[in-house]
Amino acid sequence: MAAGAQISDAETTLIENSAIVSLTTERQHYDSEPNLHLLSTNVTERKKRKFDGDDSENFMVTIKYMFDAFSKEQNKRFQDLLVSVNCIREQNSELTKSVETMSSKYDEFLSRIKHLEDARKEDKKYVSILEQRLETLERKSRASGIELRNIPKTITGKPETKSDLCQLTQLMGKAINIDIRESDVRDIYRINSKDSSNPIIAEFTSVLVKEKILSAVKSFNKKKQKGEKLNTGHFGTVGPIKPAFVTETLTQQTQKIFYLARTFQKEHGYDFCWTSRGVVYLRKNSNLSQIKIECQADLDKLKQLK
Repeated sequence: MAAGAQISDAETTLIENSAIVSLTTERQHYDSEPNLHLLSTNVTERKKRKFDGDDSENFMVTIKYMFDAFSKEQNKRFQDLLVSVNCIREQNSELTKSVETMSSKYDEFLSRIKHLEDARKEDKKYVSILEQRLETLERKSRASGIELRNIPKTITGKPETKSDLCQLTQLMGKAINIDIRESDVRDIYRINSKDSSNPIIAEFTSVLVKEKILSAVKSFNKKKQKGEKLNTGHFGTVGPIKPAFVTETLTQQTQKIFYLARTFQKEHGYDFCWTSRGVVYLRKNSNLSQIKIECQADLDKLKQLK
């Protein structure tokens, strides 16, 4: 056992010597390689700059100040915006009230206009009725009168009297073979005209006398040639002979309708156009019936039929 322990000690010593030799050899092997430790110490390590304590506090104060100023500016802008919005709301509210007021007034005006239009229509109907009544009264008042046109004034150097005019009608009566007495004439006078012809209006005591004279004039003209028909020579006037015309007296409205009817007659080929008892008539030809024309609308209807 003692001998075995001694061997073990010798082996241990041998092993330790071998390890020392191995380490020495290994160190000698790496002498030619770079020294990594020295290389690493020569490389400067880049590090971030750290603020000192005072710089950090100043930076935070600056940031806080800027943030506070920005917040105040934004708050001021927001307040200004709120004021503007409130102002717009108030204006919008006032505008809405104004629009509502105008709308109500507009509706009121529409209602008034409609009422006025309805009243105007009723008034127009009533005026038309009154005009028709007045026209009827005028026709009745002129029912016994005749109108002598194209008769010149007598040249005596004195104003014409009713007796002078009555003598003219009596001369006409002799020409057409009708006895016209002075007592048959209720009134006689001249009226002013645009062409200075100054027609004579003779009002008789009855419609029968008027119709008798008109019928006699019509028969006289039918029997005579063109140059021999009733003219100024039959009235005993001085000067060149001109055709004389005898018609019944018409109201102003009937005269206008009669003029339009004669124009219509020429334009549309109607053979006859005349008046009877203050009413205008048209007839296309002798085979067709007569057409009563009381207003311009009747002529318009005839035009539409064409």
